[in-house]
Amino acid sequence: MKLSKRILSLAMCTALIASLAACGGSTGTTSSTAGSTGGSSTAASSTAPAGSEAQPAAEKDYSKKQVITLASVQIKDGADYTYGDDFVTWWAEKYNIEWDITSLTWDNWAERLRIWINSDDMPDMGVWNYLHGEAANYVDQGLVKKFPDNWKEQWPNLAAAYQDTVMNEGIEEIFDGTYYLFRPVFSGNRPAEKLSPHMTLYVREDWAKAANYELKDAMKLSELVDYFAAVKEADPGNVGANFYPLVVRGGNMGNVMQLASTYSGVGGTPYYLGDDGAYQWGPANEDTLAGLKLYSQMYREGLLHPEFYTLQDPDDKAEFYMTGRSAGMIAEGMAAAMTQNKNHMQNYLSIDWDEVVRPVTVLGEDGKYHGNVVTNFWAANIFSPHIEDEKFERLMDMMDYASTEEGQMLIRMGFEGTDWERGANGELFSLLEEGIVLNDKYNIHPVYGNLFILSDDFQFISPYFYENHRAKVKEMYLLRESLSDDKSLPAEPDWNVHFHDSQALNLASMVYSDEYASLVVKDGDIEANWQAWVNEKMNMIQPVLDELNAKR
Repeated sequence: MKLSKRILSLAMCTALIASLAACGGSTGTTSSTAGSTGGSSTAASSTAPAGSEAQPAAEKDYSKKQVITLASVQIKDGADYTYGDDFVTWWAEKYNIEWDITSLTWDNWAERLRIWINSDDMPDMGVWNYLHGEAANYVDQGLVKKFPDNWKEQWPNLAAAYQDTVMNEGIEEIFDGTYYLFRPVFSGNRPAEKLSPHMTLYVREDWAKAANYELKDAMKLSELVDYFAAVKEADPGNVGANFYPLVVRGGNMGNVMQLASTYSGVGGTPYYLGDDGAYQWGPANEDTLAGLKLYSQMYREGLLHPEFYTLQDPDDKAEFYMTGRSAGMIAEGMAAAMTQNKNHMQNYLSIDWDEVVRPVTVLGEDGKYHGNVVTNFWAANIFSPHIEDEKFERLMDMMDYASTEEGQMLIRMGFEGTDWERGANGELFSLLEEGIVLNDKYNIHPVYGNLFILSDDFQFISPYFYENHRAKVKEMYLLRESLSDDKSLPAEPDWNVHFHDSQALNLASMVYSDEYASLVVKDGDIEANWQAWVNEKMNMIQPVLDELNAKR
């Protein structure tokens, strides 16, 4: 569906200036699990987007208790999110609410919400993994609530955070109103103007030195193949005969294809507008073939674990930080993940992560960083069309407060004077016991931690993560931005592609990371296998290209 020039201009401004994660994607990125640094500190900055101050609770009438039904993933089974601890009790009393929560799993998340919505029996609020075709049907059938036209004036802090992801304005234009609240990954702490997927390659720098191989902060995939070959030959870790330097499961290995080819279909769309003005299928281009050849080389030369396609999370990463048998892993390039992995490596191997591990930005053979568009959201808040106005307003009041600096500090740090304190220069210090993080003490996630602005945003100033890790993550975002251009890392989605939905598209859908893994392990010449695969798939792909080209 085409958007007007006005909304495309707004989208560009919002995506590049307002605020941002594969991260996902879609990528989403996800909420982070913190490791403890024993109370490290950092200078504090505002975590809330510019907006009006929250209206004091005293000016609101919360005398009538609201029992709110919520369905979400990441819920702790059996946890009391109303009176279970001081934190959730504070919210329950402030807003006079009681939660009735249904815990969804990653496996049943989509289907259960789909059943409830289509039967017009959804909970008051749901956290939904947005699908555009379904979303349009729900709007047409009146199965999700339409927000009042003046909601942005009534809840200005929420409205300001709402601007942080280009998806909100785009969908509002399409549906002529607000039905979905896309939750921003980054808000007041945007790490770069142009955002990129955060999955990162980590390698053993001490092994590189032992193998006399020089690492850099950013390297072509072919250079990294040389690194793994050098390390395998030298075997500085004395692993022995079954030493496979790169131990990565198939899904994460698919990220290698994304880094080699922007439109490989891993983590993003495989369809793009070519220089000839017609839509193309990314897996069929030469960049994808170049990446596949290097992928195949690693597999055939024993640089990649021979059963990579059967590995499960976290078994592949454990070979890096637990057993010390691999020279590289692909994992989240976030401060929380770095801190957690540092703790793992110290506990299992008695090795200091910061002394032996180096994150490397992987480049395509053209020397550019490749990545899919990051629309800076993960999941959307949706509401029942039958929710009472008073209950809806109570939820919006909570999200508005959660979008202020005060609300974010409470959600991310807990109670001042009890859980944290501020130093003379504004730096933040944790008061929690060594080895304890806020989510261990309170039932914050996911109800409050991801109420609207996601937890990833606070990582750059959170004292729960090592300061050098926070700085490194921001440095990596800026590096990826500097090594990309608008073709290799698009700044905004192609809305024709992003919102395209059809039976032909559904028939042509596939898990590209699995497809590439199958090509790599198949006997024969990789280029010949790839060409045969492209020819086979084009019968399904061409109708989609025809539909997209008709939109131009």
